[in-house]
Amino acid sequence: MNKEELIQKVKDLIGEGNIEAAQKFVEEHKDDLGEYADKAKNMITNFNPDEFADKAKDVFDDAKAAASEPDGIVDKIKDLFNK
Repeated sequence: MNKEELIQKVKDLIGEGNIEAAQKFVEEHKDDLGEYADKAKNMITNFNPDEFADKAKDVFDDAKAAASEPDGIVDKIKDLFNK
């Protein structure tokens, strides 16, 4: 794995809520990460589970609203393309 792939793995573990696994992964790959090791540790330290849960809830609420109003999603897509 290159450094970018290692950082992505850390992001994925954090995104899944596997903070301990992310910490262990960084520790096991700190030599491979080099200067990115500190960046990875900061991502883990600054992870806020409440903020993550709020973002996940927002995505769910948006999807639920779009599913209940199919015409609304079409309008949103049209707006995206200015049509």
